[in-house]
Amino acid sequence: MYFKLLKVFLKEQFSLKRLFGFDFKKEKIKGILVGLAIIYAIVVFLGAFGYMFFDLGKILKDMGQPHILLSFYAVYAIGLSIIIVFFRANGSLFYYKDYDILSPLPIHPRTVLLSKISVLLWMLYVSSLIFTLPIVFSYFYHNGFHVVSFIFYLLSFLVMPLTPLVVMSMIALLMSLLTRHFRRHKIINIILTFVVFLGLFMVSFNLNDVETNPLTGQIDLFSGLSSSYPPLKWMIDAISNRSIISLFYLLSSHLGLFVIFILGVSPIVNYTNQKGMKSFKAKKGKALVYQSRPVMMSLIKKEFKKFFSITLYAVNAGLGPVLLMILSIASLFFRSEIENILREAIGAGLDIEVLLMVFIGFSIAMTYTPAISLSLEGKNFWIIKSLPIEPKTIMLSKVIFNVLLILPIALVSILLFGISIQLGILSQLLMMGLAIIFSVVISILDGIINLYVPKFEFQNEVEVIKQSAGALLGVFGGFFMIILNGGLYYLLSKHMSIEGIMGLLILFNVMLTIPLYYVFVKSSQDRFIKL
Repeated sequence: MYFKLLKVFLKEQFSLKRLFGFDFKKEKIKGILVGLAIIYAIVVFLGAFGYMFFDLGKILKDMGQPHILLSFYAVYAIGLSIIIVFFRANGSLFYYKDYDILSPLPIHPRTVLLSKISVLLWMLYVSSLIFTLPIVFSYFYHNGFHVVSFIFYLLSFLVMPLTPLVVMSMIALLMSLLTRHFRRHKIINIILTFVVFLGLFMVSFNLNDVETNPLTGQIDLFSGLSSSYPPLKWMIDAISNRSIISLFYLLSSHLGLFVIFILGVSPIVNYTNQKGMKSFKAKKGKALVYQSRPVMMSLIKKEFKKFFSITLYAVNAGLGPVLLMILSIASLFFRSEIENILREAIGAGLDIEVLLMVFIGFSIAMTYTPAISLSLEGKNFWIIKSLPIEPKTIMLSKVIFNVLLILPIALVSILLFGISIQLGILSQLLMMGLAIIFSVVISILDGIINLYVPKFEFQNEVEVIKQSAGALLGVFGGFFMIILNGGLYYLLSKHMSIEGIMGLLILFNVMLTIPLYYVFVKSSQDRFIKL
């Protein structure tokens, strides 16, 4: 029964129609285009990521410490597992939506739990493989390939995500149990999540030397981790020295913890799914007040409510504005440190205005709500479709919401950066103009993407926010627009001042907006009928 359930769950989660929101057999051209775009994004990522780690492998080999690459591999895999499990544990294990369907069936609850955990593990394995493949390739290339070492690597690959799965599952459950009785439990969850991730972000920069390459600056850190965290030490010893004893310690510790977790968490899973996710309900009733608002204002308000009602949605699409505001405020007190962070993340040798424009553009591109907000309507899309409101108005409200989410913070941040870094008035005004038009371009582009690759069938919002084609194309589409503007800057940098270049970039993006808006309006009318 376990394998039958697992097959159903995997097909449900990873079918092409489920992932991309449309039937490839019926829409072959769109399927091919989306597939090529995704392949291109993966190749570009693996190429850039792979080049950095290939170069790092050469450096470590010259230092006589190629085994440190295994620390990079393990920490990156564990970190990715922490993020995925933290956001998916409640929806996948403790509060899964198909409990009412599965509970009456003659299937042992532990079998259902194992199937659910197996699907979650499958996600961890696929994600870890994509992100850590360049690191592993660099290690075996520079250190030499050995069959036994490779087999030990595969075994460690299978067990390393088990510990973060156990720990983060319990942390996610604890957070939901502690906050669900508060009136604003969603807001509290969002704040706590941002605190955790921003804390890790600050610790990462404090532990590294920002004057050096971001990877070489982490060598001492990862070398220290391999000595202080026993499972890392066992894994490195097993793969690099082909130690059977270390492999035994690694496998037995992780598998033992996992078995204990399965046996102990089974009653908790039954309890949480039976009780459901009960939120706070006010006892005092209030008189119902009817207010008349313009249609656009009501739709935008609806988008704000949706945004703050889904923790993962707010954290992912709101990360850009939060980082932008934090760094701009921090620049008032830690100017040199912020400049070093920007130069490390973006590149040395660039003017501070260019660094700021790239960072602001990155923050705008990461605010991609129009690329997924239509999909998040899910099974309620027919209600919106039946309203006496033009499709263009509905989609335009999603675009305006995205602009309102990022643009005010971007403008305030430019003012704060201007004060701390002492930018000229003209430079600040031009950067504001560029931020305004770029946020409009990105928002319209994201809206077009979601119209063509919607995903209305999902069990958990995570599938739309992190796994859908709209999310992937929205983020990489924004990065492509940054590269496009960066290419134009490069061509003009030898012939014009920075102020003149920014003026031309504003004009360039205005010219882009006109055809994009035409496609957006036409797509809104045509696609709504077909969806």
